[in-house]
Amino acid sequence: MTTDRLPEHTERATTACRAAKCGAKQYEILDSKIKGLELRVNSKGKEWSLRYRVKVGEKWLNKRLPLGDFPTISVANARSAAQQAKADISRGADPMGQLQQEAERRAEAIEIKAREAASRVSVADAFERWMLSDKPLNRADGGAELRRSFSVDVLPKIGSKPMPEVTQADIYGITDAILARGANRRAQVVLSEVKQFFAYASARQIITSDPCDQIKKKDIGKQPEGRERFLDAWELRALDQALHRSSLNRVTHIIYMLQVALTCRINELCQAAWTEIDWSRREWTIPADKNKSRREITVALSRYSQTLFRELQSLTGHTQWLYPGLDELKPVNRKQATNHARDRQRPEGEKPIKGRTVETRSLVVGKEQWTPHDLRRSGVTLMQRMGVPTEVSERCLNHTEGNKTKRTYHRHDYDLEMRRAWYLLSEALSVITGDQGDDFLKQLEADDHLDLEDQVGFMGLVKKFYVKPTE
Repeated sequence: MTTDRLPEHTERATTACRAAKCGAKQYEILDSKIKGLELRVNSKGKEWSLRYRVKVGEKWLNKRLPLGDFPTISVANARSAAQQAKADISRGADPMGQLQQEAERRAEAIEIKAREAASRVSVADAFERWMLSDKPLNRADGGAELRRSFSVDVLPKIGSKPMPEVTQADIYGITDAILARGANRRAQVVLSEVKQFFAYASARQIITSDPCDQIKKKDIGKQPEGRERFLDAWELRALDQALHRSSLNRVTHIIYMLQVALTCRINELCQAAWTEIDWSRREWTIPADKNKSRREITVALSRYSQTLFRELQSLTGHTQWLYPGLDELKPVNRKQATNHARDRQRPEGEKPIKGRTVETRSLVVGKEQWTPHDLRRSGVTLMQRMGVPTEVSERCLNHTEGNKTKRTYHRHDYDLEMRRAWYLLSEALSVITGDQGDDFLKQLEADDHLDLEDQVGFMGLVKKFYVKPTE
């Protein structure tokens, strides 16, 4: 809003300026003496400015040139500055444009200094900054594995280098060294972590060029083939018996069989706390932050799995964790659980690793080595053999539905079907590992060789042999 004009007389104009009331709504008082000069009044104070037009290219633009605040700049000084500016404008100058150019030059100078400062930031220093950001800190382990990974494979090679000097060749040097020791999968994981690190540095303008941009995961080592290994009914019985004969601790034995029965990941059991078990409801709730899918899942505990859990409780129930580590205040490391299986399936004739078990063949089952993750696959394969639909078994695995349309329109939660699937699986495991397991497997083999219309089927045989325990 524009209101009264300032009088031409300097003293009266000054009085009018002092009398102008500052408020939330802005208004301008035009000067009667110098065309275009105005006093802008708002909640922040009173400011002199000159409005003018200037031709830029083919267009005329309206501009406003700030001249300073009143009363710091008096009426006389504001008029003098406005007259000088108007004289410059009449000669083709654009004072506001010049101010903007000067501001841009200052901003550019600041940016150049920032780039120069960034060029002195080493990879190690930038890594420490990254570790304090949200993505590393929000990992389940708070970034501990990420720090260990960089400390072993990345920082020894490029830690002292200034960030802008890291090249694509440096990145390949890191992954090639890992590949040279036969760690194909490790090289790909490290590449993924390094790419995340340099993406962070690029976003924070620590670097202007990302050395990882042109490197793809497919360029590093061999692409892993999806594992297909699963243990069939005969191998599962053999494994259970081998675990009983082995010197492996009973806690790990139970954990392996629970993996089959609950179709869960080894890490979910390794990180599980006793507080997650609801004995009255016969359920185990795996929190979202403890599983790969980042979705909470409630697993139904059948009589078979509940019996194993009760035995496990008698062994580790004095701690917080189902599977405590050597330091019982902490859960076991997943790699330790995996190494127990690997160390007992070493190639024939190969010496044991120093400080590890000498029973290098005690858990060999079938012709191919198995891993803890294969036990999860074995459990869900048994479910399928018993007729559990894929829609149900996938939910037991806590997998996300890949089809967006299905996710949108198919809203049934399958809770009852999942519970039934876990119970059926446990019935099968009770039979396979139980006293009549050998008889069951003999009849199963014979049944498999009958004509289709004469077969009892896997489910039928399980129901025939299964004896429901008394409460």
